[in-house]
Amino acid sequence: MNRNELISAIASSTELSKKDVAVFMDAYESVIVNAIRNGDTVSLYGFMKIERKEKKEYLGHGFGTKDRSIVPAHDYVKIRPGNALTDCVK
Repeated sequence: MNRNELISAIASSTELSKKDVAVFMDAYESVIVNAIRNGDTVSLYGFMKIERKEKKEYLGHGFGTKDRSIVPAHDYVKIRPGNALTDCVK
C-alpha cells in the first residue's frame, strides 16, 4: 500500500475527505520527523516505537576486495513494531 492508497483507505473509512486526510498525513510525518531530528522517541503504544540511535565507529571491510576501512560513527532511525503489528502476522 502506498501513500495515495493509504489516504484513500482512511478517507473511505472515516467521514474525512481525501484532502483533509492528506493534510493530516503531512502534519503527522512532519511531527515525527522533527521529533526524531531533535532526539526524541515517538512511541505509539502497542503499535510501534520510532527512535534515533547512534552507531559507533567500527572497522569494516569490502566484500569483494576485503579492504579494511573505518566506518565513521553515525545516527540511524530504529523502528520497532508493537504487539498490534507483530500479532497480525502470526
